Amino acid sequence: MSVKPRHFSILYLLIPVLAVLTTWAGGFWARSTDGNLEYGFPLPWKAVELIPSPMPPTSYNWGFFFLDVVFYAAIGYGIVFLYTRVIRKQKDQLMDPGKTAKP
Repeated sequence: MSVKPRHFSILYLLIPVLAVLTTWAGGFWARSTDGNLEYGFPLPWKAVELIPSPMPPTSYNWGFFFLDVVFYAAIGYGIVFLYTRVIRKQKDQLMDPGKTAKP
């Protein structure tokens, strides 16, 4: 049971890409506020005014978009961190079974 470093380097590059795609996909989830529709989760980074118009005005908050990306990237890196800890712990137990039993 080994994890090759090359696989993790690809994963570390893939996490920000997935975070951006997840944030962008969250932009399709609408919440209604005072005359506006807000898109994005957990922070609303896109707002559309509800006025009778063929093209309603849309505004973007790129700071909130960036924070959403950081939020999802942190979740991704946290999962990878926990996974590597579990793998290392299992590897240590296989190498020296008495090592982890000591207090």
